Amino acid sequence: MYTGDDFNYAELIAGDDQGYSDALLGIFDAIAPAASAALAHLAAGNQDRFHEIFAPTVPLSRHIFGAPTRFYKTGIVFLAWLNGHQTHFTMVGGQESARSTLHLVELFRLADQAGLLIDPEMACSRMKTWLETRGVG
Repeated sequence: MYTGDDFNYAELIAGDDQGYSDALLGIFDAIAPAASAALAHLAAGNQDRFHEIFAPTVPLSRHIFGAPTRFYKTGIVFLAWLNGHQTHFTMVGGQESARSTLHLVELFRLADQAGLLIDPEMACSRMKTWLETRGVG
C-alpha cells in the first residue's frame, strides 16, 4: 500500500505498461466486493472489465472522502451497517452525526449504483428506519 489516493485508485492499481502498481488505503473496506471482482479481472489480464467494475465505485469514493475528509469513517461505518456487518450505526464520540442526512442519502444512492448493497432489501429497510430517526420518514 503506497498511496492513500481514494479518487484515482483504479488507474493506480492497474499500473503502468511494465506492471508497476500503487494500491490504495481507505476505500477498500467500502468497495470490497467490487474490488475483489475487479482485481480478479486485472490478474486475468482483462483491464477493460477491471475498469468497468471500478468505474461506478469512484463517485462513491469521492463522496465518502469529500471535505471535510476527516469524517470519511462515518460513511464507511454507515455502509457497513447498511450491509449488515454491524447491528447499529453508532460510533465513538458520536461520529455517526459527523455527516449530514443529505450526505448519507447520497452515499446510499451511490452505493446502490455501484452494486455495493449486499442485501438491497435489508439496506432499504435500514435506510428507511434511519431516515425516520432523522425526521425524514
